[in-house]
Amino acid sequence: MKAILRALRAELAAIFGDPQILSVMVVSLAIYALIYPYPYRPELLREVPVAVVDLDNSAGSRQLARDIDASEAVAVVARPPTMAEAERLVHERRAYGILLVPQGFERELLRGRQSPIAIYADASYFLMYQKALTGIAGPARTTGVQVQVARQLATGTSRTEALSGASPIALVEVPLFNPAGGYATYILPAAFVLILQQTMMMGLGLVARRRAPSADPLPWRMLGRAAAWLGLYALLLPMYLVVLPWAYGLPWLGHLPALAMLGVPFVLAVGFLAQAVAAVLRRAEMVQMVLLSLGMPLFFLSGFSWPIESLPPLLRAAAQAIPSTAMIEGYVRSAQMGAGLAELAPLIRQLWLLAFAYAGITLLLRLGASGSRLSAARPQVRSREAGDAL
Repeated sequence: MKAILRALRAELAAIFGDPQILSVMVVSLAIYALIYPYPYRPELLREVPVAVVDLDNSAGSRQLARDIDASEAVAVVARPPTMAEAERLVHERRAYGILLVPQGFERELLRGRQSPIAIYADASYFLMYQKALTGIAGPARTTGVQVQVARQLATGTSRTEALSGASPIALVEVPLFNPAGGYATYILPAAFVLILQQTMMMGLGLVARRRAPSADPLPWRMLGRAAAWLGLYALLLPMYLVVLPWAYGLPWLGHLPALAMLGVPFVLAVGFLAQAVAAVLRRAEMVQMVLLSLGMPLFFLSGFSWPIESLPPLLRAAAQAIPSTAMIEGYVRSAQMGAGLAELAPLIRQLWLLAFAYAGITLLLRLGASGSRLSAARPQVRSREAGDAL
């Protein structure tokens, strides 16, 4: 027990006594909490600027432009006379989409024929591209339905039959776990888990390379260090995974016991993974550089930027070896979907397996490094003894 307590105190002293480690593990979390979620507070992208090139200049084409401008997704900011001028607006980032209404648009509609329009969207920003397309295409489809209904009414069809013929299926969308359909509700929970993992790995990796040697048995030292991590992140995890979502108005249906059941093995798995990386890399500078460079690959393997099911089998297997993969899925299920412990049990088991696996790898690496140092020291002792004998 004394060895465990000594290791616990030494680990906390190394974290809070080194300004660089403290800034990575604590100060950077505070900075991320203030800066990272702020751009996503509006949740939805609205009023994306678009240009309308109306070559028909008819009452129908002008009504279509007004309907598009009334959409919350886009705003008509310019009506250039030619496509060349509209493309110039896109190149200057003054518009992100173009609607081209050809000549004869209204005439073709009045004749009962299809009257195609052209939509161009800037794909440099995915959200801008999506909003520009949907914001223009939605009112255009509505205009087509209105024309069809008006034509059927003119032939004596009742309004009910005309509406059912134009739109036979009534679609009612009810978002269950993301009521606003917002980007912040989707991305921030996963981003919070990744930020915790990245800062924890970098900080504890540096601690592992800079801590002072100890004569205590290695297993007791590992238990003491794990106790120090759990004590520190017993404060940081609720701040990031409970308080921050509440502060930014994100849905939270979770329960603290479920978060604790996920959080304990997650902290241990990340901590021992950092120890294993530090045992392989001999210099603190290499630990920091390698763990920092792993940030983007871990982001793409986490499962929220691209579905895990769509990854190649090799990458899918690699993703399961990353603690954040199971933690993100478990946290989202618990916090946003209200899942209970029974639904979270497979993910909790996965995190415990990772924790034990990385602890075993760390133990083997540390024992191997100690054995190599001892074997390297023995020839020096023998050479000194031989010199004394001579």
